[in-house]
Amino acid sequence: MPYNEKDTAKALILMTDGAFNATVDNTQGSSTYQAKQICDNVKDTGIVVYSIAFQAPEAGQEVLKYCASGAEYYFSPESGSELAQAYKAIATSISDLRLTM
Repeated sequence: MPYNEKDTAKALILMTDGAFNATVDNTQGSSTYQAKQICDNVKDTGIVVYSIAFQAPEAGQEVLKYCASGAEYYFSPESGSELAQAYKAIATSISDLRLTM
């Protein structure tokens, strides 16, 4: 199916430990600022963003909560089994999006 197909739901799953290793372009501000700008741009195009903060520090969790399209799109698993549950919940949500659009 083409990307620009009308009425096609689009989703992004963002999983990270939340630790920034480097900025993309340090003349544009902090890594946190850059990440939030990218997330805003993605969400502005209508893409649903799911965020998974796997064993992330508090600062990383804050950014990923911001990036998620809503509280129900944010997950913070601490173990492998919790991570699997998060992906299962996301798969169910995406399936529901597709069926209801």
